[in-house]
Amino acid sequence: MTTTPRVDIVGPTGAGVPAAPAGAPADPCDPLYGRVVGWVTECVNGRRYDVLDEILRPDFWLHAPPHLSGDTVRGIAGYRRYLQGLLTAYPDLTADVVDLFGVADRVALRLDTFGTHAGPYRGLPPTGVRVRFGQTLIVRLAGGKIAEAWLELDALGVALQLGVAPPFDTKGPAAAAAWAGRLAVRSAKLARRHRHAPVPTHPRTPGPVRVGAGVAVRTTGLELERNKTTLRRWIDECVNQQAIGICDDLFTDDYLGHSPPHAEPEPLRGPRGYARFITGILTGFPDAHATIEDLFAVGDRVAVRVVMSGTHLNEYRGIPPTGRPFTISQIVLCRMVDGKIAESWQEIDAKGLMLQFGIVPSVDGGTLRLLSWFTGLPVTFATAPRRIQRRKRELADSGGVRR
Repeated sequence: MTTTPRVDIVGPTGAGVPAAPAGAPADPCDPLYGRVVGWVTECVNGRRYDVLDEILRPDFWLHAPPHLSGDTVRGIAGYRRYLQGLLTAYPDLTADVVDLFGVADRVALRLDTFGTHAGPYRGLPPTGVRVRFGQTLIVRLAGGKIAEAWLELDALGVALQLGVAPPFDTKGPAAAAAWAGRLAVRSAKLARRHRHAPVPTHPRTPGPVRVGAGVAVRTTGLELERNKTTLRRWIDECVNQQAIGICDDLFTDDYLGHSPPHAEPEPLRGPRGYARFITGILTGFPDAHATIEDLFAVGDRVAVRVVMSGTHLNEYRGIPPTGRPFTISQIVLCRMVDGKIAESWQEIDAKGLMLQFGIVPSVDGGTLRLLSWFTGLPVTFATAPRRIQRRKRELADSGGVRR
């Protein structure tokens, strides 16, 4: 039995992807791509647990934020438990592959995911709410199977849709208390309402697998290196050195930057749009530092995996500073034109960020964890000035404060 699925692979406009010329990236229909596509279409959408051992290596490792995966997801059995938990919570869950590209042993893909929260998930009772969220993954292949995967999922967007994270305009203990009270009442009502409600079991029909139009284009080694250099400058200079003035050198005039709706309701536009975005981040987290963990380029595309750390020292998106440190992961996929970033899709662990600040509750533990979060919230803000002053003194002594 083969696990390389028969799928429709189309470009962004629906046109068939042409065969790759010599020296271009691997054909998206080859068996290695088929393993990645089959992971989504067979195992997730098709609920084919029986083919996991044909797609994943025995030592498979899923790298995901702790609030998503709980314990480390290792091996085929570990991933099966993770997937079964997800499909128990969202019995009709389906994922569309909306972008796919890769080279050598690595593949990047973006998923558009739909599902109805009809079952319990890590202490959260079913809400009956239908959600839509993005996922971005980088996959490493070895021996013809998937050896590792790095996952970023818009968990904060899911929490906001389910109503289990406070809206961004919830400020201060009084507003948080009112929101927590409404959540407790709502959760109790939903638990009773859905105890005997029918569970959706029929996933929607997934769309075709989509491959970036530029990945089958012959690209010289010099062009690929230029594209990778642009991404390195973005992280090393624009972010780490806070050289916002170089945005014109990095982004095309018609640049579009895509983020989850709760982060940016409309795409960022042009170098000025990105400059505004990064200024907000560097104002809220003046000691922010990003480290590139992985970077690869193919055709007109670049994928980069980044870990960012810093301290919440100033207001960020209306959230008062907490003085708490953070470390989060993110994956960004970019489309390049003439060595500049023309379009980007960013998936960041925003929920992990808010959990580390202590301003959203964890759903693990149900009502008790919610009560603990609520009682700790005033303490978080009351003790923030001391943490902030201590960290600012440390940065001043080391010459690290730039904003």
